[in-house]
Amino acid sequence: MTFAFLDPKHRFIRATLSLIVASAIAVALVTRARPAAAQQPTFQTTVNFVDVDVTVADAQGNFVSGLIADDFEVFEDDKPQTIQTFSYIELPVERPDRYRFAGQPVPDDVRSNRDVSSGRVYIILLDDLNVAPLRTNIVRRHARDFIERQFGPHDLAAVVVTSGRKDSAQEFTSDPALLLRAVDNFFGQRLQSAEAQRIDDYYQSLAMSGLDQRERTGQDPQNEAVVPNLLTRMQSFDPSNLERGQRAVGVLNTLRSLSEFLEGVRGRRKALLWFSEGIDYPMAEVFSSQSGNEINTATRDAISAAAQANVNIFALDPRGLIGMTTDFVDNMRAGAPDVMGTDPNKPVGTPASGTQALLGEMRLTQDSLRTLAESTGGFAAVDTNSFDEAFSRITDANSRYYLLGYAPPVHPRNGRFHHIEVKVKQRPDLRVVARRGYPSPSGKTVAERKQDALERWARDRRAGGSNDTSTELRAALNSAVQQPGLTLSVQAIPFKGTAKEASVALTVELDGAAIELAPQANGLFADTLEVSFFALNEDARAQRGTRAALNLAVRPETYQRVRGLGVRLNSRTTMPAGRYQLRVGARNPVSGKTGTVFYDVIVPDFSKDQLMTSGLLVSSLPGPTSPDVLTPQRDPVSEKLIGAPPTSRRTFAQAETLAWMAEIYDNSLPKQPKQIDVSARLIDEAGRDAFASRDLLANGEGGAPKWQTFGYTGRIPLKDIAPGRYLLRIEAQDRGATSRQPAAAQTVITVR
Repeated sequence: MTFAFLDPKHRFIRATLSLIVASAIAVALVTRARPAAAQQPTFQTTVNFVDVDVTVADAQGNFVSGLIADDFEVFEDDKPQTIQTFSYIELPVERPDRYRFAGQPVPDDVRSNRDVSSGRVYIILLDDLNVAPLRTNIVRRHARDFIERQFGPHDLAAVVVTSGRKDSAQEFTSDPALLLRAVDNFFGQRLQSAEAQRIDDYYQSLAMSGLDQRERTGQDPQNEAVVPNLLTRMQSFDPSNLERGQRAVGVLNTLRSLSEFLEGVRGRRKALLWFSEGIDYPMAEVFSSQSGNEINTATRDAISAAAQANVNIFALDPRGLIGMTTDFVDNMRAGAPDVMGTDPNKPVGTPASGTQALLGEMRLTQDSLRTLAESTGGFAAVDTNSFDEAFSRITDANSRYYLLGYAPPVHPRNGRFHHIEVKVKQRPDLRVVARRGYPSPSGKTVAERKQDALERWARDRRAGGSNDTSTELRAALNSAVQQPGLTLSVQAIPFKGTAKEASVALTVELDGAAIELAPQANGLFADTLEVSFFALNEDARAQRGTRAALNLAVRPETYQRVRGLGVRLNSRTTMPAGRYQLRVGARNPVSGKTGTVFYDVIVPDFSKDQLMTSGLLVSSLPGPTSPDVLTPQRDPVSEKLIGAPPTSRRTFAQAETLAWMAEIYDNSLPKQPKQIDVSARLIDEAGRDAFASRDLLANGEGGAPKWQTFGYTGRIPLKDIAPGRYLLRIEAQDRGATSRQPAAAQTVITVR
């Protein structure tokens, strides 16, 4: 086994985009006057193939299936194109069937890349820069509804906030509990409406008018000039107006960066759910506008990046039905008079124009949502208090669609937007929805090429140290999503280690059906399976990586066992307390297949509470005639306690004996004796115990030395357990603190 430092580019989406979002906003705040040419270019390679996701609906809005390539016509800039690739995608709409204990779903403690291609890819963008604080709970509720009702067991999603806050973000995961945790930390922080700010300024000027000074301008006492007071004069400079523009650019740059990040995910539809109140800037016909305005430029770049990456933006406005706007209600509550009407002849900035101005501003922000969504093949859900229909449309659009591909004409590198139109031949009654086009790349200036070279130089030197992970496996580990080529399952369980770091037990099992070994002249079958893993912390910093080379040279009968049962690796790594994404990859050189699993793990501070437990490791004890999984690398600590190598498998036959282990930690005072009740239960889905054992652990009684860590193990013969799904739950309870919740470890198993 060798240790290596992995390239910091290998970072998960939450941390990556937290840095992207923060840097985008920082650029907007600090270097707003920098010309557009100095920004990072949107495209770096020539467009040589165009994928187009297409949905087709009849007059009633029902999806039309059964179409073939010859039924479609594709036009680019009004010129017909030859469809070179065609496929119909239909993903099952599954609802997660999770085991529930005490009314709460039990999260899986094993991750796999099996069937990963059958899921949808979402980014949930919570635009906290453009959501008012009073609508924070509305956004949370809607985002939770989507995750709880629409998110399937094989789907993948990330949560990103436009301000770059880390606690409100989550990297790509299939665990809805982690997505919900991020959503619950969201908080809107939109600035006050520009029109509401003007109305406030108007009344403040009236209130302070008594402080104005009058100066005579001649001999006549009637000739006087009014000199506004200092506070009124200062209002002519509105710093919030400058900040609104900076925020708008930051949000648009975030949309662009998210799309660029997803560009490497090919052959799958990608949806970006943008919860936002929009941007109060006109965005119609941004590609025909010659304006050099920074917001116009950022808008074009965002739409171009989404088109290039084939990302559909779905904009969701949390403000609900338009009536009397909330900004108007706020002003009325603050004492604005009833004369605030809708007379367009009244000058802006007076109270009489308030309602019309506020409604106009709201329509402008809704237009920005429509422009960004409809230009990328998505839609905007506005003027509605319920997103149920919108969520169903989003899920359906990402579950059934046609994928067309064609080679575009050669275009000059001028950044021009090329329009795409898809039609169904001889069926004008059908409604076809597809992305509207894509931009050709732009040429780079000498200064930009120098800047790119400088960034590459800095990136290469951030890698730090050597790394013997193969190029193919490194590329897979660096992908935005898990790779399905070589199927593997992973479990990572933290245990108490040193004062500064926990010891994380890692179990990796490779599916034998995908493993190929090369026949040798001596009759053996051989290959070196490569397994590499590393962790990324919340700051996107790569921790120490580990690479294992599993050198296999086995007899034909063992090779058949490998093909049937797979190969297992048990390892340990150390991590300080915190939240991580563990990226695990494996490669089979003979077959050329590579697979990766991204495992989210929270490493607790095991000294935080007086009584704590680790997670659970389980295994199956092999019988005298039953074959065991080939395990070329073992963890002697856990194997000694369990009696067999830990497994990530969670389905067991009645003929097997289930073995398990967990550690119990007593952090109370050294001279304080304790009695700890511990139990092991196998609970069916009706809440009944199919198996239960209880023990009393005495710690420090009768002058005996007090322990801090106790390895609690047990075995459960499954021959008398009915087939079904069960929760294996270990509980530890201090008899002297009955009011506290017990410390617990649990996992869900299936008996067949």
